[in-house]
Amino acid sequence: MAPQTQGDRGAGGSGGPAQVVLFQLAGKSFAVELGQVEQIIDYREPTKTPRCPPHVEGVIEHRGRYLAVLNLRKRFGVAEPGPPHQAVLLVTAAGPDPRVGLVVDQVLRVLSLPSDGILTPPPRVFGIRAEYIRGVANAGGRPLVWLDVSKLLAAGEAITLLA
Repeated sequence: MAPQTQGDRGAGGSGGPAQVVLFQLAGKSFAVELGQVEQIIDYREPTKTPRCPPHVEGVIEHRGRYLAVLNLRKRFGVAEPGPPHQAVLLVTAAGPDPRVGLVVDQVLRVLSLPSDGILTPPPRVFGIRAEYIRGVANAGGRPLVWLDVSKLLAAGEAITLLA
């Protein structure tokens, strides 16, 4: 039986290549849809806010607006601290907030994923349930997990990234 591709699931749209932003987190490769990434900025310490989940570091001011900053290491339950020069992806249309910042270890590049190379994820990838993943692909011989940012950020449950 042939593997099911993203186009088979109907999420790929036109069947053309998907443009994603490739980034590293805890030594693993992840991606988010390029159309959702407004800008990539250097990490700066957010202002703490009360009564927030542990993965919400606080808020930063950016271009006259305040936005929540979420640490993906903490969201995935990765205990060890990230590298000293982390990056923040400013993501639009990600859950209840119109725009949020996602702290990642390192942004690598924009990548074009051919639609026939995007596979439907198994029930879990790196411990992350398939409902939070748009697809899985191969990036330079390593697995690449294309995250569904809206579902990931809207979920109230703990999500654990496994080694």
